[in-house]
Parts: sequence; C-alpha cells; structure tokens
Amino acid sequence: MPRVLKKEIQGFVANRLQRAIMREACYLVQEGVVTIDELDDIVTSSIGLRWAVNGPFSSLHMGGGPKGLESFFQHLGKNMAASFNVIPPVELDEKLQHRIIDQAAASFGKIPIPQMERQRDNAQVALLRALASQNEEDHS
Repeated sequence: MPRVLKKEIQGFVANRLQRAIMREACYLVQEGVVTIDELDDIVTSSIGLRWAVNGPFSSLHMGGGPKGLESFFQHLGKNMAASFNVIPPVELDEKLQHRIIDQAAASFGKIPIPQMERQRDNAQVALLRALASQNEEDHS
C-alpha cells in the first residue's frame, strides 16, 4: 500500500531502513560474529518473519506486555537510547568486501541470479497470499 511521507527526506524510507540493517549486517560479519549464511538465516527465521506480519513498532509494542510500548520503553528505553549513541564503525574496505563476496560465492555462487530471483518472487507471492488468506479468516 503506498504511503505519503509527512515531509521530504533524502532516499526512500524502505531503502533507508535496508541501509541501516545492511550496515549492522556488515559490522557483524566484519567482527566475525556471524557469516553471511548465518546472518541471512537469522533474519529469515526470526525478524523477517515477524516483520512480514508486524512492523518494528507493533512488534515491540506486543513485546512490552499489557502496556505495550510504554512498558517496553520503561524497561529497555535507557539501554536502547545508550546503544544508539555507540555505533562502532564499519570498515567496508576491500578486505571486508572480499570476505563478503567470497562467502556469497560459496553460499549462492552456483545458483544463477535469475533462479534466485524466481525463488524469491515465488516465496514473496506465496507469503502475500498466505497473509491475505489469514486476514480474510480474521475478518470472518
């Protein structure tokens, strides 16, 4: 569903969010916390599933308990605010780029990109259909 922005900002909202997530993903690979395979799996099996159904605010609202975001911020707001001020640098230098490229080649280098795109598109259409079916059931 198209959304109207309340004010001008550089870049699309979704692209800005994707860039922030990609920055953290690169940092986690840079630090050796996870490989790109592990990170992709973590996203698709947890946060990606949640965000396909609820966005970040409604997810955290539910996670806050009976008082929603009010409780969430009471319990975790200070720590979250502090973490926003400590964002370690990502050195997206040739070394990190090659680490990511090499891991990508090992993970999905044998699958032609058009095949990957078809698999992605088919899965997204199936997800949209499942969500539409669930919404119909919820409103019956």
